Parts: sequence; structure tokens; C-alpha cells
Amino acid sequence: MKRRLLATICLLSAMVAMADTAIDTAPADTLANEAARKLYAYLKDEVWGKRVMAGCQAEWNYNTNDAQRIYQAAGKYPAVNVFDFQHHDQSWINYRTATALNWQKAGGIVGFMWHIHMPCNVFAEGEEGWGGFYTEAAATGEQKPCYISPKQAATEGTPENKLLLKRLDNVANLLLYYQQQGVAILFRPLHEAAGRWFWWGSEGAEAYKMLYRYMYDYLTQKGIHNLLWIWTSQLNDPDWYPGDEYVDIVARDGYPEGNTSHHAMVADYEHLRKAYPNKMLCLAECNSVPSWESMQESGALWLFVAPWCGGGAFAHGNDNAFWKQLLQQEGVLTRDELKVFE
Repeated sequence: MKRRLLATICLLSAMVAMADTAIDTAPADTLANEAARKLYAYLKDEVWGKRVMAGCQAEWNYNTNDAQRIYQAAGKYPAVNVFDFQHHDQSWINYRTATALNWQKAGGIVGFMWHIHMPCNVFAEGEEGWGGFYTEAAATGEQKPCYISPKQAATEGTPENKLLLKRLDNVANLLLYYQQQGVAILFRPLHEAAGRWFWWGSEGAEAYKMLYRYMYDYLTQKGIHNLLWIWTSQLNDPDWYPGDEYVDIVARDGYPEGNTSHHAMVADYEHLRKAYPNKMLCLAECNSVPSWESMQESGALWLFVAPWCGGGAFAHGNDNAFWKQLLQQEGVLTRDELKVFE
């Protein structure tokens, strides 16, 4: 009884603290369409500070494999399924199937991240194909390092910019297609930049912000207004923040070494609450998924929590029994409980 009372007090205190700081009332994109505005309002008014949405990834591409595995384990689907545009130019995946649309029609929220592959050497013939996205310091095994300059990629007319535009145009066409279908998207590009293991973070904060803002402006000027933009923090990177006018939600990717504890990553949450008081926060990637008890008792109510894909969804203590227990909690939202587009 004492523990339950303490948990209630902690949760109420957290909710009061959040109420003292107003979350932005509308999406960063002033031309956001009805679907994006409806999603933003639902997240802000019905979820944030009250409940946590369960989420999962899509095995680096365009599927609901992990969501299906979680359903088999728990009898419920997670609320958020995050796809990846990493393979947008590969013929073996058709991003124009109704996978995203069907997920939303079933009540779920659609997310997309994007590992942007670029040529290993922008000036070498025959290198434009698959390429890579890791910097030389981070590439291991068969991974090819990418030497693309983010500053040059965001500078009109450069060879790097022309390569980026090919990819942007391809993804823009897909986003416009989803927009025409009425799909609203949690969009998380250029993540973990300050870690400097991806090419988009290789030249520091100013070059990164230049690239992020270039992408934002390019896509919105293409008429894409169904996105809520997520920026991912490495905690020690305030200089890398693109600005409130470019960001709707701040994310954290957390992989504590050897973690199987299901803790809520409270220190990370509190750090981000202080740094970005007018933004909702999500745990966009993690190894061990936080338990509802840990989030409730600490007040670290992430907007959604999502383990990394493939084996990660069922590793680090995320076994079948854990998923079943988590998705049965009243405070954890599953796909069948969402009321976004009704």
C-alpha cells in the first residue's frame, strides 16, 4: 500500500510539474495538414504526461514484423510502428504498398526514421550505389565508411548536394504518397548526430543544423505537411538542436551497457525536460524497455518507448512474459486503445 501511495504521489507530482510548463500548442510546421494537427493534438492532450505508448521498429525497412511478434506474445499490438526509409531505393522493397496506411487504419501511429545511405566517395565513379552511412571511425566489418560532407550536401549545386537531392526527391515522393492517403507520420531523420558515427554528424553542430534545416525546408516546400518532426538528443548536444521551429518532439536513444533492468532512464528524461521544456519527449530506441512501474514511480512518462528492431525487441529482458505484462498495464497504450483519427 505504501509503495502504491508513493507511486501515485510521484506520478501526480510529475504531472503537476509538466502542467507548469506548456508544451507547444501546434506543430512546428505552420502549414501542417489536418491529419498532422490531429495527431499532434492527441499526443499533447491525451497521452503526454498521462500514459505511455508502446512502440517498436520495423527491421530496418517497411514491415510490421516486430509488431506481429509482440502481438503473438502479448495478444496486443504496440501503438507505434516505426519504419525506416533506409532501403527506399532498393527494388526488393515496395514502399508504396498499403503497409503504413493499414497500420493507421487499424488504429496505430506511423513513424519513419531514415538511415541515409550515401556513396562511399562522392568523386569516384561507380560508387553511387548502396554506399553507407557510417563515418570511417564507426564503420566495422563489411560496412563501408561514408565521406560525404554534411555542409556540402546542404549547399546548392555541389556534387554532394546533387546526390542528396536524388534521395530527398525519392523519399519526398513517398511522403507525398502517404500524405495523399491521409497518413500522418512521426518523422525522425538525421538521428544521433552528436555521436559523430553517422556522416550527417561528421562536421560538427553548425554543419549538422544546416543540413537538418535544409531537409526540413526542402520537404515542406515540396508540399509535405503530414509530418511531426522528431530530433534525437545525445544529452550533451544543445548546440546541435535545430531550433523549436524545426522540432515537434525530442527523442533519446538509450543503450545502457548490459541493461536488462527495465528502468525508465530517469536521468535522461529529467535532463531533456529541463533542456526542452516545451517539447514532448520519447524514448525512440532502447535495449531494455522500461517497465510501466519504473516510469510511473519515477514520473518519467516518455511519450512512447521502442526497442531496437529484430532481435533487440526480444533481448535485454524483453521476453514474451515482459511484453504481455507491459501491454496489459492501464497506463500503457496499445494500438487498439488509440483514438487518434476517429
